[in-house]
Formats: sequence, structure tokens, C-alpha cells
Amino acid sequence: MNNNNTSHIGFLELLTLIFVVAKLLSFITWSWWLVFLPIILKVVLSLIVGVINGIANVDE
Repeated sequence: MNNNNTSHIGFLELLTLIFVVAKLLSFITWSWWLVFLPIILKVVLSLIVGVINGIANVDE
């Protein structure tokens, strides 16, 4: 039996992780909202796509 429950980290998650480590090690002096901006953008874009998809499916 083949188990395909593998988990992969995406590009934006990896970028956020790098930014957090760099911030904690004082390599960058950005504010925390900039450090988490890749994840914030992903959530906002996912919500927009979900709303558009929901509106498109209402007509069916």
C-alpha cells in the first residue's frame, strides 16, 4: 500500500522562515509585518480566490 501523506514546504513558507531566522539573528532590521508579508499575501490571495470561486459557483 502506497502512503502519499507527504508534506512539502512551499516557496512562500520557506521565504518567511528565512526572513524570521534572519530577523531573530539580527541580519535584517525590518518590522515584523514585513517579515511575515509573504504569508500575509498568500492568505489574502487565497481569500480573494475563494470568494471569487464562491461567487462563480452561486450561479450554477
